[in-house]
Amino acid sequence: MTLLTGTAAAQVLMLLLTPVLSRLYSPEAYGLFSLYSSIVATVTVVAALRYDMAIMLPKKDADAKVLKKGVTRLILIVSITATLVCGIGAPLIADAMGKPELAPWLWLVGLSVFTLAEISAMTYWLNRRSDYKAIGINRVLQSGGTAIAQLGLALGKLGGVGGLIVGTLLGQSAALLTLRYKGRDVREGLDESEAGIRGLFGRYRRMPLLNGPNALLDAVRTNGINILIGIMYSGPLLGQFYMAWKLLEVPLGLINGALSQVFFQRLAVMERGSMFAFAKSSVFRSAILGVVPFGLIYWLSPWAFPVVLGTEWADAGLIARALVPWLFMSLITSPISTIFVVTETQHLMLAHAIVYTAVPLSLLYFLHGDIVANLTIVALAMAGILVVFTVLALWVGHRFDHEKDPEDKPLVV
Repeated sequence: MTLLTGTAAAQVLMLLLTPVLSRLYSPEAYGLFSLYSSIVATVTVVAALRYDMAIMLPKKDADAKVLKKGVTRLILIVSITATLVCGIGAPLIADAMGKPELAPWLWLVGLSVFTLAEISAMTYWLNRRSDYKAIGINRVLQSGGTAIAQLGLALGKLGGVGGLIVGTLLGQSAALLTLRYKGRDVREGLDESEAGIRGLFGRYRRMPLLNGPNALLDAVRTNGINILIGIMYSGPLLGQFYMAWKLLEVPLGLINGALSQVFFQRLAVMERGSMFAFAKSSVFRSAILGVVPFGLIYWLSPWAFPVVLGTEWADAGLIARALVPWLFMSLITSPISTIFVVTETQHLMLAHAIVYTAVPLSLLYFLHGDIVANLTIVALAMAGILVVFTVLALWVGHRFDHEKDPEDKPLVV
């Protein structure tokens, strides 16, 4: 409930300011911002080589602190590399996406990667410490700070894609500074650990080897969809898709933003015999929580989007309706996805991720014509794949419950 309150406040603040921002920033500006965000998000998921998730796993806090130190070093190296690559190669990257006007802003990619990746690492530390209040406050600060900064920049005549990018960076930076203060104990007592950074990276090598490719595939899928829409349709239509996806993620983030963090912590320490029941309860709970909000979105979005956001956002309402089946199933599967991590079956999740990535990108590449019709087909296909994923997660939980726990190795490595 603590996390849910913070997440709800962040989402409400964002919703209140979105109708204002949608009138200050054009669909074209949001389309360019979506392409920039796609690059940032793709790099961010591999910035820590997924060792940030492993912060939850050591039995000793001192070992987790050392691991967090190593994660920050990885993030810094990747961020500096991203700055140089995206900055120097900015003209080529922007031209390849058909948006040369984006080139000057690609110098900021590394800074965006650092703030987002470090926020993720600090969140895992606070989650380990069950400091849900700090996580909730951070979500309000990040969401609200970003929206307010974008609003101020637009009113100050720095609008367009630059206002969206710089405003997002300001909001993320404020959130990161707050998290670092709240989690300042992560920098104390590192000498109490008998393990070094290299040793801990070796202990949790499954994270980059198995979970890393899965996360990269997720990023390629999500951000590849944005890039394909931007290239094969237009910048304004990409902006419409971005706005629809952003607003549909409100109920998704409101419910799963709290449940996923708590469920991961619960699953990480769960004894055999209770995981299947816990996962089944999660699926049922998420489905019940999502029926009403996503039902309302399906019926009201074509009317509500142009009324609330402005007449130029009518296509976003139609796209939102098309995406409902996909995002409703995402609501159900997101909390239980970490079951593959704690049961050391990331290879199954990786196999699913390959199919889950290939299907939407292939459909969008080969389908032509109306974007709403094409996205409807994609959403139904993705919803079907997530039904299979749900069954697979429940099977993994059931198998975990009935397997004997080996005595010569820890439950989670």
